[in-house]
Amino acid sequence: MATVMQKEKNIDQEATSGTSDVAAQNPDIATKKSRKPLLFGALAVLGVVAAIMAVRFVIWSSGHVSTDDATITSDVVAIAPQVSGTVISVPVSENQHVKKGDLLVQLDSASYETAVAQAKANLELAIAQAKGAAATVSLTQQNAAAQIQQAQGIVGQSTGSIEGSVADFAKASSAISQAKAQASGADASYYGAKANVSIAVANKQKALDAVAGAQAQLDTAKAALNTAKANVEAMIATADNADKQAVRNETLFRQGAVSGQVAEASRAAADVAKAQVAASQQQVEQAKAVVAQRQSDLRSARNQLPAADAAISQAKALLSAAQNQVQAARSTIDQVKAQAQSAKAAIAQAKGKGTQASGQLLQANEGSTQVVVSQTAQMQAEARVAQAQAALKDAEINLSRTKIVSPADGRVSKNSVDVGNLVQPGGTLMAIVPDEDAWVTANFKETQLADVKPGQEVDVEVDALPGKVYKGKVGSISAGTGATFALLPPDNATGNFTKVVQRLSVKILLDHGQPDMDRLRTGMSVTATITTK
Repeated sequence: MATVMQKEKNIDQEATSGTSDVAAQNPDIATKKSRKPLLFGALAVLGVVAAIMAVRFVIWSSGHVSTDDATITSDVVAIAPQVSGTVISVPVSENQHVKKGDLLVQLDSASYETAVAQAKANLELAIAQAKGAAATVSLTQQNAAAQIQQAQGIVGQSTGSIEGSVADFAKASSAISQAKAQASGADASYYGAKANVSIAVANKQKALDAVAGAQAQLDTAKAALNTAKANVEAMIATADNADKQAVRNETLFRQGAVSGQVAEASRAAADVAKAQVAASQQQVEQAKAVVAQRQSDLRSARNQLPAADAAISQAKALLSAAQNQVQAARSTIDQVKAQAQSAKAAIAQAKGKGTQASGQLLQANEGSTQVVVSQTAQMQAEARVAQAQAALKDAEINLSRTKIVSPADGRVSKNSVDVGNLVQPGGTLMAIVPDEDAWVTANFKETQLADVKPGQEVDVEVDALPGKVYKGKVGSISAGTGATFALLPPDNATGNFTKVVQRLSVKILLDHGQPDMDRLRTGMSVTATITTK
């Protein structure tokens, strides 16, 4: 056991001595051993720093989104000629900075200058012709006005004659109508008077009939009175007999010759006879009253006969007067008809004079037609002046277009024109990239846009300018993904579907007035970082 331990000890010593010998022979090994604690310490520090940086990155990422799929974008203005011509000067070169209004291309303007001179000459000629036409219009108007005034005087005179004759005819026609109305009234009065005579005769006949009727009723009443008187006498005789018979029966009843019933019946018959006497006497009085009434009616009917005779006389007088009115009205109608015929003849004569006067006025109006013709010529001359002015302006515009100038401050790009080239309208000569209004088009993943809104601040780092950060703001977010606007958009409704995260364009507006803005070029790659919180 001791031997074994001794051997191990010897081995350790040999190893130690061997190591010492190796270390002595190779000093780098000793140096590396001495550096190990330093390396572990440095790694520990780096780990702590990495942890801090990771925490800070997580915190920073919660309020920022970033993408390097972004480029500088700006408007590119294509420069094209508006007139054809030969290029005689190109005072700018590729990538040269120009100001708004600087000359870019000069075309040969000789033919356009000639066109301007010719247009000016045409304008002066048109103005002279317009002045001559205006003078002609004035002279023609004066002559025509004098002729028309003279002809209108004649027409006015003839028109007055026509109007007077027409007024006379109208007055005669009115008189005819009035006379006819009077005749109609007279006829109506005549027929009315004739009807009144018939009515008066009929009324007299009624009065005669009434007298005859009253006389007949009086005779009837007198006959009824006589009959009533005869009835009274008969009733008195009957009453006397009945009374005597009653007295006899009463005597016989007291003597016992007849029964009491017979005596009572006889007395009752006597009483009835007395009552009949009284009734017949009352009828006599009534018959007398009827006779008196009928006598009064007869007198009244006879009194109506003189009134009926007077009404007949009055009606006949009115009938005679109405006949006279009818004759007078018919005579008046004949008279006013003659006046109307005379007025009608006067109208025809006046119209003949008016026709002659109208012919003279028509002849005078031909002068106004000449005025219209001259005015038309003046309008045509003025139109030619306007046409010449427009042609001159068009020629001046074409002359100005021989100088092609820059529409904005910017840089010349894709300059493809040389002196001597023959250019045509619409052909692109070069392009101008404006200095201002550059923006960033950043394509963010759709998963990054949850908190992105217009107006949020953006940091833009340009790959071509390391360390340079430009400030901007979110302007707008595209209405669709890039795939939506592709030439062949995907159709997820066909075939197998594989979900792919899409990107949407975000327009970032750069703040104006930042240093080194002139160093930005369209198409540069940038990294855009949006602060969302």
